[in-house]
Amino acid sequence: MRTVDKMFIISIILVAVYWVVSLAYPDITSPITALCEWMIESAVVMGYAGTAIISFLGSASVIVEVPFVIVPFVLGGLRSSPTGPFLFNPWLIGLLSGVGATLGDMVSYVLGHTGARLLKEGEAKEFREFIDEHPTATPLAIWFLAVTPLPLDPAVVSLGAAKYPWWKVLIPSLVGEIIFLMGVAWAGRLSLDWVLALLGVGGPATILSRTSEVLGIVLLILTVYLVVRLDWSKLALRKSRESTQV
Repeated sequence: MRTVDKMFIISIILVAVYWVVSLAYPDITSPITALCEWMIESAVVMGYAGTAIISFLGSASVIVEVPFVIVPFVLGGLRSSPTGPFLFNPWLIGLLSGVGATLGDMVSYVLGHTGARLLKEGEAKEFREFIDEHPTATPLAIWFLAVTPLPLDPAVVSLGAAKYPWWKVLIPSLVGEIIFLMGVAWAGRLSLDWVLALLGVGGPATILSRTSEVLGIVLLILTVYLVVRLDWSKLALRKSRESTQV
């Protein structure tokens, strides 16, 4: 078993233990719980601009996965009172959150682009050759990662390091993020009352935030593992052989 495989298994086990402990002892203060509460409170105060700013900051965080999607979820279903009118338009919340998240994704691209010099010359070249062999699949992969809860940062950093055109990252990321976060905002509109009733007085930043925290970490670990585990040189070589045979 490779070292990267062992590290992946150990990481998943540690995250699972943390999740169980955090649910068994809810009085333990979680930094992510406090962060979620701060993000929600700040976004409510700032309104529509707040959801864009929080989404940008959360998406721009490359090393730590920040569960900023809780903000459009809560704002999408937030009422002025328990039976009062809704405060925000979920379509606009999703649109602004998507724009903010996409700009945050581009921070990862810039980091990858400027940090390419730290990589071995062959590594960036192999990845770029693999991308060139799949001109259609790469934008679709970016869109797929953006339109799902899967972490996009590791892929964007790699694309930046490979000098992939920035606008080919921006457009599919923007479309995917807007669709995804509009869905999140509408999910909040349709289910926030039910979620609050289920969680009781604990609010949305208890079980919900800790579970989303763990899921985000797991998805980030999985994405990084797959990026590191794949042998890009072999994939590019196999693709070139298939093209030659055809």
